[in-house]
Amino acid sequence: MSWEIILFAVVLSIDSFSAAFAMGFRRFSARRAFSFAFSSAFAEGGATAIGFLLGRVAKDLIVNYDHWVAFSLLVAVGAHMCWEAYHHDPNETTESEDPRTHGFLKILFISMVTSIDSLGVGVTLGLADKPILNYSLAIALAAFISTYLGLNLAKRMPAAFGSRLEILGGAVLIVLGFKMLSI
Repeated sequence: MSWEIILFAVVLSIDSFSAAFAMGFRRFSARRAFSFAFSSAFAEGGATAIGFLLGRVAKDLIVNYDHWVAFSLLVAVGAHMCWEAYHHDPNETTESEDPRTHGFLKILFISMVTSIDSLGVGVTLGLADKPILNYSLAIALAAFISTYLGLNLAKRMPAAFGSRLEILGGAVLIVLGFKMLSI
């Protein structure tokens, strides 16, 4: 597995980690934690594959400037991640919320929302003719691990930790976007 695949997987799993970290302040059974991790993995890997297919279809239409589209998408996704992290109030916690567990529909919704970045990156991967199976599987595995980790670390770390990781991940995507200009 190449460093680029690992880097994409780690960066895209930051949203899953952050969401799980934020939701981890409520109780989670082992079964619910596995469900959340599995739904995050499925959503992230699936969104990447769907984006890849969209990128492959669009490639023939934009072959002369596909590197600019890939650059724009990665920079936009990275900037959005940084913006979201910057505008998140690190002092805001979920401790005052109802201590019940999160429902399964909420977990599915959060999993889908956190995978939107993967859809955009998948389009970029399709435009760049990258091996989608390797990327999708690595991204899904990283999402599974990061979700599980986020849930379990929620009680031990300050909430600002997730925001800092998201800023770092956004910056990495922006750098990868610039790298696409050289392809």
